[in-house]
Amino acid sequence: MPRRYAETRNIVFPEIPSLIYSLLMRSMLREFCIFCLGAVISIQPVLSCDVSDDTNFPRSAALAKSTNRPLLLAFIGTDWSISSLKLDREVFDQAEFADDSKYNFLLCKLQFYQTQERSPETIRQNEELATQYNVQEFPTVVVLSPDGREIGRLGYIPGGVKAFAAAANAIIAKSRQQEQH
Repeated sequence: MPRRYAETRNIVFPEIPSLIYSLLMRSMLREFCIFCLGAVISIQPVLSCDVSDDTNFPRSAALAKSTNRPLLLAFIGTDWSISSLKLDREVFDQAEFADDSKYNFLLCKLQFYQTQERSPETIRQNEELATQYNVQEFPTVVVLSPDGREIGRLGYIPGGVKAFAAAANAIIAKSRQQEQH
């Protein structure tokens, strides 16, 4: 029996039996779906904190004041500080942390990268704020009242979102009690 050929744009290919072609297409489709799922899962934490995650301090401070919510000013260096990376991945990048109904505060992340480019304005803003708040180690999270007063500080706290949020809420509650007395 002579071999059959398929002609595609003047290039002659041996015709692949339909069963092999079907299996090949399924395999490629499965790999493509796994790739897409991986891409969605990998960017999901970035999307989940979008509402409360900002790098623009003046905008974050104005939003904190207008909504009467405390502001967490996070000084982190995720590309060189292991504790910063852990804090960012275990807390800030979690969808649970962005849930306003559970945690009623805003987040402003100030990155101190050593390997990534940033705009000169961002570098200047971050360095001025680090000087203003006397940041000596990374990570440092300065907890600010809605009117911009420093009410406490945190670092990396093992235990994920719940442990970190409990510590932040304790600082906020203590500040509110002091205001009432």
